[in-house]
Amino acid sequence: MRKVILYIAMSLDGFIAGEHDDLTFLDGYEHVQLVQSSYDHLMSKIDTIVMGRRTYDWIMRTSSWPYHGYQTVVFTSKPIESPYATMVSSPSDDYIEHLKTTTGKDIWLVGGGILASELIKKELVDEIVLALIPKLLGQGVPLFREVKAHFELIEVEHERGLILATYKK
Repeated sequence: MRKVILYIAMSLDGFIAGEHDDLTFLDGYEHVQLVQSSYDHLMSKIDTIVMGRRTYDWIMRTSSWPYHGYQTVVFTSKPIESPYATMVSSPSDDYIEHLKTTTGKDIWLVGGGILASELIKKELVDEIVLALIPKLLGQGVPLFREVKAHFELIEVEHERGLILATYKK
């Protein structure tokens, strides 16, 4: 069965973005060797990407589409036409349960916090790879919202103050 992997960066105080979806807290860490090697490893073992609509819209506003060659699913209550992704308005847990039983590589849960929290609550996230950025934002977009779950720490690596922790369900 395919695994759902939440691979994401977070500030020390639990935010995946600052106010107005600001990601500048990540500046200076994108070229850390640990980040590059873990990202390359992730991309080699997935063939499907899932995300929420807010994450999709942010990508479309700020860059060219980075996930060519990967099946991409966007969960949204307001589907639009997209040349890059399949927009799904059915309950995300049903769709993820179906995806996990299909043939393929693992599934990367890109974001965001609402979708990640929903899937963790439904016990559909199998692994969390968390890059902990040594900055405090004070406010912003939280990663976890009203979630209770237990994951086992299986690996910790660090470089330049960044901690990369891997947890399994």
